[in-house]
Amino acid sequence: MMKIRILFLLLAIFSSQIIYAQMTVLEDYPKDQYFYEGGAVDFYKEMHEYLINNKLKECGEKEIYQPRIIITKEAGVKLVKDNDTANIAKNKCAYNLSKEVIKNLKHWNPAEVKGNKMGAVTEFVFYPKDLMSNYKQGYNADAFIQSAQYPDGLKKFKSDFHDNFMSLFADYHINGEINLEIYVSGEGHITNPRIYPEVDNKNFNISFLRTLSRLKKTWKPAFYSNIPIKQKLVFPMKFSVEFGER
Repeated sequence: MMKIRILFLLLAIFSSQIIYAQMTVLEDYPKDQYFYEGGAVDFYKEMHEYLINNKLKECGEKEIYQPRIIITKEAGVKLVKDNDTANIAKNKCAYNLSKEVIKNLKHWNPAEVKGNKMGAVTEFVFYPKDLMSNYKQGYNADAFIQSAQYPDGLKKFKSDFHDNFMSLFADYHINGEINLEIYVSGEGHITNPRIYPEVDNKNFNISFLRTLSRLKKTWKPAFYSNIPIKQKLVFPMKFSVEFGER
């Protein structure tokens, strides 16, 4: 009799620490590395100084934006295109101001793997009010973020995921380490789901999205202070599929 064993392991929920050699740009920064020289406090300090020294106009207190960028291995920066036009329109001032600041900062820090510089994707919270009139020494936006929460907590998410997905992964013999990435919108809805590294099977990808749509529960969104924001969540998973005779 064929025996199939699937091991499902949720290792972390906020950022992937798995690096794949075939990628020229990492999906995220390795653990304990930051995308700007000096870390988060220096990053936000230099943004503050640029905004104040250039006398740029502050946005309304509800405007907030989260740029997604690529830091190249040469320490350059590229803005990732944002297709959420509704969110951009809602936060137009913060969106434009963040682009202005990004292109003028100089101390971007590439990722490093085994002594080699590599490009990597990252994102951050840009809240003009706290970067300008409310700015305080040592400011780090991450300290003001309350993460998104699944209804009834992470244990319930694991249970719901298992009940909906385990047979799917078994049917397609998914084996090894993969990452489930989702965004939870400011309204608490799952958006932009994907698995990476990509599974090169069209039928699997269609089935995956169909199965994910069954998890229709509304999350409690992430908040920056009292402002709901979108948040990326990454669930590293490890699957072991074994075949044997009994």
